[in-house]
Amino acid sequence: MTTCKKFRQAKGNPLRRRSDAVEGWAALLLGLLALLVAPLAGVAAGWGAHADAAGHARAQVAQRQPVRAELVEDAPDYVPSQSGVQNAVTYPVTVRWSEDGRGTVVAKAPVSAGLERGEHATVWLDRHGRVTTEPWGSEAIWARALTAAFLVTATTATLALLARCILRRVLDHRRIAAWERDWRRVGPEWSRRHA
Repeated sequence: MTTCKKFRQAKGNPLRRRSDAVEGWAALLLGLLALLVAPLAGVAAGWGAHADAAGHARAQVAQRQPVRAELVEDAPDYVPSQSGVQNAVTYPVTVRWSEDGRGTVVAKAPVSAGLERGEHATVWLDRHGRVTTEPWGSEAIWARALTAAFLVTATTATLALLARCILRRVLDHRRIAAWERDWRRVGPEWSRRHA
């Protein structure tokens, strides 16, 4: 039986209370909120986060410069993972590179695991020539966008469910209070008739 048909049948029911109608309509609206609005809000948040992260990545690229550096020491090997998939692990090791006006620069910089002394790696420097992290790539941008989309969707759906639970609790409390009032009025007469 469809929800609309149930509502029409319940409308003519003499036992149907006003709170039942409020609860039914609220359940329908909050259900739509959880099923339709929450995903749309998540998509909007994801696109907003993607645009923000992409702008941040462009700013990082504009403020950082790569240099080709030689490893002065070996980088630790990959640590085996349980899944067998090797992530892009970096370790801080001592590297050196030449700069105009400064000569040879030696510093600690993050490089990929498994590189050996004498090999070259790309090191990123900030505007002041200090070692910094690599600018965000597309994976980092999408990770932020998907995280934002998931969190907004889950939060919106959870709030709709929480609102439904709170409304039901409030309405149940009112229904019980109304039942107790009616029973206090009818109960003594009922007890005399059946005593």
